Amino acid sequence: MSEADTYHWIPQDCPICEVAPTTMLGKRGGAAHRAGFGVECSIWRCSRCGLIFPNPMPVPVHGMEQHYTVDPMEYFEHHQVAAKDSTGKYLLNQAESLVGSKGRLLDVGAGRGEFLRAAKLACWDAVGIELSPTFADYASEHSGAEILRRPLEDCDFPSNSFTVVLLSAVLEHLYNPDETISEIARILRPGGALFLDVPNEAGLYFRLGNLYQKLRGRNWVVNLAPTFPPFHVFGFTPKALRRLLSKHGFEVRNWNVYAGQSLVPPHGGLIGRFEQYAARLVTSISQHGELGAYIETWAIKSDR
Repeated sequence: MSEADTYHWIPQDCPICEVAPTTMLGKRGGAAHRAGFGVECSIWRCSRCGLIFPNPMPVPVHGMEQHYTVDPMEYFEHHQVAAKDSTGKYLLNQAESLVGSKGRLLDVGAGRGEFLRAAKLACWDAVGIELSPTFADYASEHSGAEILRRPLEDCDFPSNSFTVVLLSAVLEHLYNPDETISEIARILRPGGALFLDVPNEAGLYFRLGNLYQKLRGRNWVVNLAPTFPPFHVFGFTPKALRRLLSKHGFEVRNWNVYAGQSLVPPHGGLIGRFEQYAARLVTSISQHGELGAYIETWAIKSDR
């Protein structure tokens, strides 16, 4: 069986606008990757909202475990536990400020459980969802919180039952982002807060990266990673993310587009050194406007 046969290849419309994409950006993975990672996909963009995704969509034959049954310390090797704990405390303070009090909190895609641990220490009623069995085992032991191991849509939470939902570095991995945000809107109480962060696929890094590939005569793009780590299957732009949140009754608060760190991994040779230098330069320039590589925001469920 070839690696391509480990995926179902399903025609994909834009889940936000519910229309077929009209602009093909290029290829990603396999022969369209300098290290040959993954399987080659065609990457498209929705002309209405700018959402970026593969069409057809490669959905793992064996479910999410096909991608995420890995050692959590290996997968999150660039995530420092102390830094995650500090970020967790900062987000909890923001959450309490936005909603006015502590309450019931849900972490969708709990990873190693750092945020859940911080939430429980701060006396929030916290529960997590994690589909990776290895991540879930680690998160349960590390945080002491209840970890559900099924998709959010299958958890049957009561309506209006959560004060805060966290969706950190998760939405870009999901095959049904519209359904997920719809379900979060249902289970959040009016005035409740959703935090999410995603890569900004309209950022300067991605734009110049795609231009660089064209200048080298390649029909490649640097958007997404549908069949290799970190397995990003949907690429959000500021316009697409705002439209998705508004569609489900959320009001955006504390919107932040930021540069983050250089996204180019080290590799050798003259071209490799040039790419590293260029990536650092782009990251520096990306601190202005909405050119950064990442978006983070809080969104409040309308009480209307």
